[in-house]
Amino acid sequence: MITSLSDALRDAGASPVFWLVLAAALVIAIVGYLLARRGGLGAPDASEGGKVVSDWTPTGRIDFAGPSMDATTGDTPASFYLQAEDIRMLVSFSGIERKEIRWRKATLSEAKKVVNVFHRQLASQTGSAAPPAVASPSEATTDDAARGE
Repeated sequence: MITSLSDALRDAGASPVFWLVLAAALVIAIVGYLLARRGGLGAPDASEGGKVVSDWTPTGRIDFAGPSMDATTGDTPASFYLQAEDIRMLVSFSGIERKEIRWRKATLSEAKKVVNVFHRQLASQTGSAAPPAVASPSEATTDDAARGE
């Protein structure tokens, strides 16, 4: 008969079944931890964060993004895209308001607004009434073909 707890643990430690059960429990615990952690890495939904007060609305802020925003490559030609900022307001279950911010690629109409503002600013600095008309690349190729060039 086992007389003490230390004797029971010593006898269990000598058994290979004890170590197999312990290893299986450890593997299950690690896999469960990893699955629970991986599931929580995404951005919280509105359902998790509470009630949506106002849906995504543009703030009017714009920015350019591209392959390298390093200051040393400032004069190197690259493809950039225009980003627009949106915000939405949420209220959590405890009543705390939260503002979420996201940057998305700008639409064509937003890009045209930026170009119009730039041209107006350029015209006011140079004193001319309107900037010179610049044809798009597709219009330039059709004009060249019509002239026989």
